[in-house]
Amino acid sequence: MLHSKTSLARRTCLAHLSLGAVGISGVSSAWSVPDTHSQADLLSRGLKAEGIDVTLPELADNGNAIPLQFTLQAPAGKHLVGFDIIAPENPNRVILRMKLGQPQTRFTFNTRIRLAMTQDVWVLAHLSNGTSLGRPTHTVVTATACFDET
Repeated sequence: MLHSKTSLARRTCLAHLSLGAVGISGVSSAWSVPDTHSQADLLSRGLKAEGIDVTLPELADNGNAIPLQFTLQAPAGKHLVGFDIIAPENPNRVILRMKLGQPQTRFTFNTRIRLAMTQDVWVLAHLSNGTSLGRPTHTVVTATACFDET
C-alpha cells in the first residue's frame, strides 16, 4: 500500500511541476532579450553612414569566401575605438567584433566572410564618444548551377 501512495504522490508532484514549468516558460518569453542585430533592429537605429566606405561584390558565386574591404574615417574631433561586421541573415549574426588597441582617426580592413544567403552586410564603426556609424551593403549569393553534372 505504501507503494501506491508514493506513486500517487509522485504523479501529483510531477503534474504540479510540469504546470509550473509551463508557466515559467511563458513568462520567460516575455522577458527575453530583444532581437539585436536583426535587419529591423539595425534599420531602426538610424545609423549615419558617413565615413564608411565598403567594397563587397554585388554578386558572389557562393557564400563560402566573399571578399570584404572597408575603410572607416572618424568625424572631426572623434576617434574610432572599434567596429563590427554583421550579417543579419546568418545563424551567427556577428561575423567579427573588434576593439582597436589605440583610438584611430582612419582604419582600413580586408577579410573574407561567409554568408548563408543573399543579404545586407553591415559594417558598424564605434566612436570614442559612445555613438556608432553604420552602412549596409547588399550582396547576392548564388549557388553553383552544376549540382547534378548536367
